[in-house]
Amino acid sequence: MNQNYSTYRQTDVNTSSPTKIILMLYDGATNFLKKSIEYAEQGDIKNKNIYANKARDIIVELNNSLDIKAGGEIAMNLRRLYLFMNRHLMQASWNNNIKGIKEVIKLLSNLREAWQEIHDKNTGIDDDDQPRQAGMEIRA
Repeated sequence: MNQNYSTYRQTDVNTSSPTKIILMLYDGATNFLKKSIEYAEQGDIKNKNIYANKARDIIVELNNSLDIKAGGEIAMNLRRLYLFMNRHLMQASWNNNIKGIKEVIKLLSNLREAWQEIHDKNTGIDDDDQPRQAGMEIRA
């Protein structure tokens, strides 16, 4: 069953538009952070850190995918936000600060809403052009 789900998810990623992939990444990071909070509340520090680090990995990849030349000021602002979230998560993990994790979830939620609007507005536009318009490139 797990292998079937994994195959489905891989197909979903391979056939999705770049903005849809960005939305999936935001969802993944948010879900990992929620799991991290659950484990923190249970006193399971090891799993709290594992899931917080998975979210950080996604944020690092989002940052790495930015094309500053094409995206200009928007891409620079996203880079600042991603770097802030990364530092904020590290500090929250070190200090077992659930509030800090929740703050990053809120930032991710706000960014996801903005990307959802971009995705919705660009439905029907050639998906290959969408990430460049936003200063972001998804690399396979």
